[in-house]
Amino acid sequence: MTKAQRDRIIVGERPEVTTEILDDTNIRYNWKTSLLAKDLKYDLARCVGCSLCLPCPWEAITMGPVQEVAAKRLEGAPLILIDEDKCTFCGLCDSACIFNALEANFDETPAELEYARLKGHHVLDEEKCAPCLLCAKICPRDALSVDVKVKPKTKLVKYKDPEAAKRVAEGRPDAKGTIKISEDKCTWCGLCELLCPECITIYWLEDEEPKPPDFKPAVDIRVDTKQCDYCGLCEEICPSEAIKVTCTSAPPRTVRKPKVEGKLTIDDEKCVDCTLCAQKCPYEALDVTLPLTGKVHIEHLERCDPTGCVNCFNICPTKAIYATGDKQKLAVKEDICVFCGACENACPEQVLRVTRESYRLSSLEKARAWERARASLFFDILVGKQAPPSNQYERQIKIQSRTKPTTLPTSTEDWPRADAVREEAKARIRKIQLQLRQDWRLRYKFERGQLEKPSKEEPREEPKED
Repeated sequence: MTKAQRDRIIVGERPEVTTEILDDTNIRYNWKTSLLAKDLKYDLARCVGCSLCLPCPWEAITMGPVQEVAAKRLEGAPLILIDEDKCTFCGLCDSACIFNALEANFDETPAELEYARLKGHHVLDEEKCAPCLLCAKICPRDALSVDVKVKPKTKLVKYKDPEAAKRVAEGRPDAKGTIKISEDKCTWCGLCELLCPECITIYWLEDEEPKPPDFKPAVDIRVDTKQCDYCGLCEEICPSEAIKVTCTSAPPRTVRKPKVEGKLTIDDEKCVDCTLCAQKCPYEALDVTLPLTGKVHIEHLERCDPTGCVNCFNICPTKAIYATGDKQKLAVKEDICVFCGACENACPEQVLRVTRESYRLSSLEKARAWERARASLFFDILVGKQAPPSNQYERQIKIQSRTKPTTLPTSTEDWPRADAVREEAKARIRKIQLQLRQDWRLRYKFERGQLEKPSKEEPREEPKED
């Protein structure tokens, strides 16, 4: 602590706690003293109503109307409630929120720079990435955006005969052959359509999102064989070998290789590392690790009505829950589930129960030993573990009744003045305190009453001078 900070301390000062409504979806709680200012911002739009922040050691966070919001009977309501009178603004809720709905700051320094946080991991191999359209179209969090540039086929295929080139441009080429597309192998990357929009059409989903379990982003793919000149470029650009082209005859021509350029961008504020993009990537360019592992238990299935109640489908942030259409009623795609617990909170019939097994924390540049204690107090509870009891500094205090000691008379020779008694006592206390600070073993025995009473010192003889 610097001298300037010490000078700002006010003994007995109570923190000033205020609440600000920033806009329709953001609330900021402020905590301020003369020494430190802290704030906690809550983004209602990003909150999914999970239970990752509920192990708050101060019990300052409780669940809001999650079931009503999931059923769409209520809009714009906060899914968690924060009691600013109980909150100490410690930042633990921020560290646990993988949806970035909570943001804590200490003197304008983000808490994520001070503390390790619950976080998955993703790495993009740009050398493997084409890129294509698939991951951006299927991401349930809209965390991926892609810029793809593919040189069209019309600039890659050049006919030597001008008349043949003209007929191709008019949609009546002289080439003959066959083209087949296997929808079972197709990954819906969209590169073939970008390459040759004149012949290949993909019917993408327009008004709805891709649904589990396959997350297919399109309805169908079609080829106009009347305009196809069977150049074979679509087969070459396809990453899953879903297209087969055979050309039996064609006018003299030169065919250059297709080239894909662009960039895939990942928004870390939206990404929750659900691994869906990594599972679907035809180039194996993404490596993603979940922030949590666990299990979603389906219980009391007889209570579930997936045709009338769609709370879990609406609330799931990764769209991992879906109706099966049979007696199983519903299923969970656990390989993309982040085990946040929102579905359990949204279910009015207690059909879903989430248990967590392990967690992954981000690493800090400067590792601190007390971070392990911080994790054990919060994140271990999050996965159902209990922090191990520590008795290293445990102290048992027993108060025993004692008779009042008899006051011994003090001679005027030893204590000539009244304040001399006080000064001598202070000096002896300071001497004992110094000894206790310097020797922890002595302090340990002293606090437990394990020290023997000192015997009366014998008078020392002064050395004789020769």
